[in-house]
Amino acid sequence: IIRRIWSQGVEIEFDLSRAGLTKLSLYILSLKQSERQDRAVELQAALNSAATKALRRAPLALGRVAAVLDRSRSSLGSRERRNRPLGVALAASCLLRNAAREYRSFWTPENEETEYEFLTRPAGQTALAEPLLAALEWRPDLIVIVSDGYENDPPQLVDQVARVYRETIGKGNTPEIVHMNPVFDADHYSPRRLGPTIPTVGLRDAEDIPTM
Repeated sequence: IIRRIWSQGVEIEFDLSRAGLTKLSLYILSLKQSERQDRAVELQAALNSAATKALRRAPLALGRVAAVLDRSRSSLGSRERRNRPLGVALAASCLLRNAAREYRSFWTPENEETEYEFLTRPAGQTALAEPLLAALEWRPDLIVIVSDGYENDPPQLVDQVARVYRETIGKGNTPEIVHMNPVFDADHYSPRRLGPTIPTVGLRDAEDIPTM
């Protein structure tokens, strides 16, 4: 299906059936909220199809997976890369859901109750500790955190939560936790870390997750 939108007087064609998963997520987030709602079934089907194609190219079979996804105001990204962090988080959630035997997403701040994750809007601070606690309580095999790493409500708490859980509560049954950062920190020439307890990798596109 090809949709046409207008940008600065130029007509742009976008084929939902051929776009990659991350590019499709960014396109969906560029639409007005009302259009996303009106086309929700169509857009969700396109996302699922793109995730299936990505996993066909790079197979990934996971067990019980939880994702902590950052939708704070900073997920709007920059003027040049509008919605990039949020778009990667949305695409990653879709890919992990299709790759996992069981899957749950935990957005931060708490997401509005909606069947479609692409209806979410950036808001609030980067508060990762509470959704991480909720994810740990669900007892997954793997927790993936997708965030730009600028935790500020409060700072560096999520790493402390992971460390205390690993040392005193979960011990040998603590799930693997990995932070995937869609934003390059120019000051440190690397993705910004959440702390020493949680390993961090850069994530340009959600389609790179199977390789990681």
